[in-house]
Amino acid sequence: MALRLVVITEHGQQRFVLREGENVVGSGARCHVHITHPTVSREHARIVVSGGHAVLQDLASSNGTTVGARRVTEAELRPGMPLYFGRVPAAVEEVADADLEVGIAFARGADGPPSPPAAVAPGSTVSFEPVAAFVLDELPRLLRRLLDPRGGEGLAQAVGQSLFGTVPCLALDIAVESGGREALRFTARAEGVDVPDTAADREGACAGIVVRARFQTARLADAYAPLLETAAALVALADAPRARPPRPERPVGEVPPPPDPPSLVASMRRIYGEAAKVARGDVSVLITGESGTGKELLARYLHTASSRADGPFVALNCAALPRDLLEVELFGIERGVATGVDSRPGKFELADGGTLFLDEIGDMAPETQASILRVLQERQVYRLGGREPHAARIRVVAATNRDLTPMLEDGHFRTDLYHRIATWVVELPPLRERRADIPSLAAFFLAREAGRHGRRVGGLTRGAVEALTAFDWPGNVRQLEHEVARAVLFLEEGELLDTARLHPAILARVTGADGGAGALEEARAAAEREEIVSALQAHKGDVGLAAARLGISRATAYRRLKSLGIDATAWQRAAPTPRG
Repeated sequence: MALRLVVITEHGQQRFVLREGENVVGSGARCHVHITHPTVSREHARIVVSGGHAVLQDLASSNGTTVGARRVTEAELRPGMPLYFGRVPAAVEEVADADLEVGIAFARGADGPPSPPAAVAPGSTVSFEPVAAFVLDELPRLLRRLLDPRGGEGLAQAVGQSLFGTVPCLALDIAVESGGREALRFTARAEGVDVPDTAADREGACAGIVVRARFQTARLADAYAPLLETAAALVALADAPRARPPRPERPVGEVPPPPDPPSLVASMRRIYGEAAKVARGDVSVLITGESGTGKELLARYLHTASSRADGPFVALNCAALPRDLLEVELFGIERGVATGVDSRPGKFELADGGTLFLDEIGDMAPETQASILRVLQERQVYRLGGREPHAARIRVVAATNRDLTPMLEDGHFRTDLYHRIATWVVELPPLRERRADIPSLAAFFLAREAGRHGRRVGGLTRGAVEALTAFDWPGNVRQLEHEVARAVLFLEEGELLDTARLHPAILARVTGADGGAGALEEARAAAEREEIVSALQAHKGDVGLAAARLGISRATAYRRLKSLGIDATAWQRAAPTPRG
């Protein structure tokens, strides 16, 4: 086990692995634990780690270092113990060695806002890694966006994010010159990095677009200047008034690739290979398997790979509605059938010329099954209360998590309908039988969810990958997707998803315990409780004076007292009553 310092600021949580020996904490750019806060001195404190033990030493800081509720010059640190550097709360946590190793690393070019670049020491060797990252990871994506039929809308921002996220510059601006004036399209500044006297500016220009960047040294500026020219040319191309080529159509007979991420499991590759062949015909398909295994994803692939790809894909969950409402959704309804009802088409009519996906068809009432069979036979549908037929030239892809065999035997599912919808029957394996896919699925969901939240994350630790792979996932892929979406909410910019963010039930398979989820939140609450209690004790329970000492409003103080379960009157009662 290693030790890690968790620092809590207004911008979120920062984690610093405490290496053996000295770890200097402060606001200076060269500190191992760099905290940008007005109450933190340039070299505020030192944490000395030896053999798994940590000792904190205050370095004569202006605002002091507090451990528990006591201001200290030196103290031994234990995991979970609340401490403050000035007014910044922190805590030490133990972390498994596997959570310090990268299991899956994301490319720096992943979608999302850029991470602040690391400070580059003056005179350091120029690295070509940023050039490779921009050319190999970013440039292809930017060019695809440039060729998009929607044009280059927002391309200046995309170019700026890519460049600032890969090139070690201190500042970056993208502007357009017009009539002797400049208008900014993109601007970014590295936070917490001092600008040295050796800093140098460079710019690249093309057709009125100017890309200007500041580097720590002239040597760095000269090395990366060509990328500024390239970035300016990309933005200028997006602005150029020219006809854009249409999105290329898939050649006739070309099989689309399976959905991302591609499976590593032979059975899944075989299923999608067969699906591509089945899609060429017009037969009905029945997909079976547990809930959350990706039945609708396969149905959409069948539609995309078929000659009906340009038609609609319409999905309906048959288990989500009672019989009457289900029939309205399926067949549509005419005006006047009931008071206040307007005419509207059903899913059969809406899917004409395309694919209708009927999920959980095993939950459908036998009477509704008979009506569906008639529509499939006649290829036309009558709305409820209607007399005119409407075209329903569709392909049906049905799905169920039930075993239909006993339902066929006892008459709960019609045999004639089964043979109509089950020309090709395929069963999707549960996620516990395709564990090799779990790491790539988790990484895919992590990148996608981080992008939705406008956050760039570093990937997953080896410990997180092992824990996710060992879990049985009774809810299958859908449960994994939701777990990753929840964990993303607790990640800070650039962090790796580690075991501390996973649900305790997932860790139990690996650790045999409930894991350490929530430990940081508990440490933070304990630190806040200690600080508030200390202020109340100093002012004999006067909430107003305690709030002033803490630097918060009285209303905020009362809210935190209620949230943390602190009774301010306890110190009021403890105060001696003055005699008259």
